[in-house]
Amino acid sequence: MKFVYLTLTFMFLFSACSTKSTTPPSTPTADSTSTALPSPAPTLTPTPPGWCSPRSDGSFLLIGYLPDYRELNLKWGKCLTDIIYFSAEPQADGSLNTDRLNENVLHGLHDMQAGYGTRVLISLGGWERSDQFAAMAAHESTRKHFVESLTKYITQNNLNGADFDWEFPQNKTEFQNYILVLKEVHADFQSKGLILSVALSPDSEFPLTDFSVADRIHIMSYDRGPQHSTYEQAVQDLQTFLDAGLPREKLILGVPFYGRMTTPPFNESTYADIMTKYQPAPALDEVNGIFFNGITTIQKKTCFAMNQNIGGVMIWELGQDTTDDTSLLQAMQQAIVEKCSH
Repeated sequence: MKFVYLTLTFMFLFSACSTKSTTPPSTPTADSTSTALPSPAPTLTPTPPGWCSPRSDGSFLLIGYLPDYRELNLKWGKCLTDIIYFSAEPQADGSLNTDRLNENVLHGLHDMQAGYGTRVLISLGGWERSDQFAAMAAHESTRKHFVESLTKYITQNNLNGADFDWEFPQNKTEFQNYILVLKEVHADFQSKGLILSVALSPDSEFPLTDFSVADRIHIMSYDRGPQHSTYEQAVQDLQTFLDAGLPREKLILGVPFYGRMTTPPFNESTYADIMTKYQPAPALDEVNGIFFNGITTIQKKTCFAMNQNIGGVMIWELGQDTTDDTSLLQAMQQAIVEKCSH
């Protein structure tokens, strides 16, 4: 789900995403190097006293992506309504490749479910993980097998649903087949009380209205120009989806927990790395040529989403945050609970 420029962070490799089908996209993604890393077990990373407390009532969604190459911090459950584990890959025959997903992390996610009530979804596809979507979606038999494989995995692992991120359908036929997949998954999920979400670029070449079959639509409002994730861009991107006639309650505004250089080659840095190197003030969104979202902008976007009566906000991605009082996740949750209604 995101545009990838590789950057060495303090512990891990991460990847990002882009918004156009001609370039690496803006959605949860991972590079080939990072997938070779062993999946880490969940940890109890220290968090400040009172972090994400009191929690919101959950009517406004706070959703975060966890890539398979990051550590799971169980305390995120204090803040999040939903967490999405990135990612599994559809196969051409309709089976599901879950090799990147780690049993220890899944056990930790179950602990998060039990301890905080956080819903857990699995992500499907992403940049460089969508190669076999087209072949799977092209035939009724393989779509049927895929729906069965996906539902079986979700049921066996006590998950709450799935998030789709095909990057990208290349023509009208592939797009129509994508919608068929989503419709067939949704029909199966409805009877089981499961959630279907889809991650989309505001620059989609295909009709956004057709994605209304999903329960949630994640707007990837980042990697959107030199200053890649401004507040003004978020307003414009949300309006694009509203103009397409999509229900407000299904729309989820995406925000980045990373910064990107404003000039080529647009290298990226995690928010945590930016804070370690530069210690920018909360109101700053640019430092040393890196554009990011500081606390002030993150809270402003969160309140904008709430005041627009849309479904919530989502984060790419959780492992890029800090775990002290500069945390963007904490700032978003505090805005939801304390600031946006005042």
